[in-house]
Amino acid sequence: MANKTRWQNDQPAFDNPFAALKKPENQTQDAPVISDIAPTKAALRLPKVKSARLERADRGGKTVTRVFFHGQPGEDEIRAWLKSTKTKLGIGGSIDEKGVFLQGDQIGRLKDAAMLP
Repeated sequence: MANKTRWQNDQPAFDNPFAALKKPENQTQDAPVISDIAPTKAALRLPKVKSARLERADRGGKTVTRVFFHGQPGEDEIRAWLKSTKTKLGIGGSIDEKGVFLQGDQIGRLKDAAMLP
């Protein structure tokens, strides 16, 4: 019979760089599931939008939508609202000392997403 190849000898065709990452056999406890970990912060209540307006001043002709809220929401609440809005609408936005700004004319899209009265 001819010489056996590596495949016939049950040897891998290459050295596996991930072989050392296998789970040890003496480990009995699995890693915790994310749902088992208690949340560190309570769910934030998103602030209610009062109004929005377009601004072009001091932006080189670019349009932004400035958003105003009812009352005085906290910074964490505003950040949570901005993150959900940016994700839902697929746009950019930021918070600065003057308020919340969304890139472009987003008033119609905010109304369609029921975020504006």
